[in-house]
Amino acid sequence: MTSRPKLQEVSDLAGVSLATVSRVLNAKPGVASETRAKVLSVLADLGYQDIPVRPEQTGVVGIVTPEMDNPIFPLIAQTIEARLARQGLLSMICPATSDTVNEQEYLDHFAATHAAGIVIVNGRYADPDVGFGPYQKLAASGIPVVLVNGASETDNVPLVAIDLEAGARMAVQHLAAMGHRRIGVMVGPQRYSSSRLLKTGYLAEMDHLGLDTGDDLTSETLFTLEGGRAGVAKLIEAGATGIVTGSDLMAIGAINGIRAWGRSVPEDVSVVGFDGTSLASVTNPKLTSLRQPVERMAASVAWLLENTNPDLADTVHMFQPELMIGRSTGRVVVETPSGFKAS
Repeated sequence: MTSRPKLQEVSDLAGVSLATVSRVLNAKPGVASETRAKVLSVLADLGYQDIPVRPEQTGVVGIVTPEMDNPIFPLIAQTIEARLARQGLLSMICPATSDTVNEQEYLDHFAATHAAGIVIVNGRYADPDVGFGPYQKLAASGIPVVLVNGASETDNVPLVAIDLEAGARMAVQHLAAMGHRRIGVMVGPQRYSSSRLLKTGYLAEMDHLGLDTGDDLTSETLFTLEGGRAGVAKLIEAGATGIVTGSDLMAIGAINGIRAWGRSVPEDVSVVGFDGTSLASVTNPKLTSLRQPVERMAASVAWLLENTNPDLADTVHMFQPELMIGRSTGRVVVETPSGFKAS
């Protein structure tokens, strides 16, 4: 019987990751047929006789997302799917909604079918009433689980996340540098950790700059176009000239609401979005937004799925957003006592 080949040699010759070679050698599911055939061919060329038999069950990586209305969710899911495909892993994108299949039903399905891995994007763990229990149970059963966004810390389940607090601080700094002093924030429901993190970052930077953070400058609404349009009224009434929002959809809704009030963007009110989706480049005016580095985040997700060392269970890979400056933000225009306008 020929000795077991070195993983690195097979990896180099097949052009796949070490983890993929290991999956094939151990007849584990979750590897695309073409990739498996490539690895098996290299093994045969190296004279390896104990060719593993592929199990009847074919595992996939389940990528569970919220509804697809918000473009950041399909963007993250598709980027992760593409990254896993390059590593020879099959995946399935599963949008969870209250009207169709919910998140727990997907988790139950992937547990019953022994999935090769599960990725949950902005999952129910953001709600403290749910927490990390359902995901810890899956990980304990031997299914690799990675959470994406919606939290800043974890409990025995790896997490890849955008730094919402840092993003809020960057947005406030940008607006303050343009002369804005009445800066408001538009966040989602406070029962979600993502909303609390955004608000925490906003409050911290406003306090650091010595700016007013009255309750009238915080608007709690939904992460939707309608939520942004409805939520902006409170901030306009409070005299906000700059607004930080929790999503690009929310920001676009806010711009529509500002116009409905007879105001202009950015002449009267500046707006900053969050996510940096394709929507940011096609709005009028082009949206200033905090872009999530989804390619690098997807690479981190793939690495964590294939490196299931128990020591990595509490791993948090936190990524900084990038401020993409568009035309929805501008210098504040202030009336001087003499009646002239100065910027």
